[in-house]
Amino acid sequence: MEVNYLRGAFIAYEPDGYPDQKRTIPFRFNPESLSRQLSVEQGKGEEGAGGGGGGKPADAENEQSADTGGSLKESFNVLIRVDAADRHGPGHEASKNLPPELGVAPEIAALEDLLYPATADSDTAADGSEPVEAKPRRPTVLFVWGRKRICPVRITAMTIEETMYNRELYPLRAEIDVTLEVLGEGDAKDNVAVRSALDFTASNRRELARLFLDNTAEQSSNTMPL
Repeated sequence: MEVNYLRGAFIAYEPDGYPDQKRTIPFRFNPESLSRQLSVEQGKGEEGAGGGGGGKPADAENEQSADTGGSLKESFNVLIRVDAADRHGPGHEASKNLPPELGVAPEIAALEDLLYPATADSDTAADGSEPVEAKPRRPTVLFVWGRKRICPVRITAMTIEETMYNRELYPLRAEIDVTLEVLGEGDAKDNVAVRSALDFTASNRRELARLFLDNTAEQSSNTMPL
């Protein structure tokens, strides 16, 4: 019996290509677990407040840090599995047309390509004298995990373990451990995709938190009064 379920995915938008120019990489198997890390970075002046070195006075920096509370950093580790033998299972209609002699090399290449800057043509200089190489820009990557969590991310590391090969030495199975850093407000200033994803996920997080708090309010009588 076929079981329908949501699949996680990476969606990558080309620089300045939101919302039309995108690549979608669905996970063939959803990871069985996610490792998430959240931390608050110390604001300026929280370290070495008594030290010199110019800049703002220590008291002013401490006051600013107290107001901002430091910036929140969030990161993920996701283990993605691909296996050529499961290419014809339910829900994998798109991948069954891939050349079998290539193994899972196309899937691995698509993931690796997210780390590389998008190709760009050289621009002509303002005076028309010679072309100027455009500054390389990476695609904007969204990590999609369910209906309520879409995170704009920067892929900071990727460990690929290939475990079996065909006679052409293309991998038939692989596990890809991907490290993701969630982008923040600074990245959202000029990027509509990042801004939309941050707002969407934050709104759903607050909604889930309110749902929990509204349903536990009546238990307050059993806790220590403050």
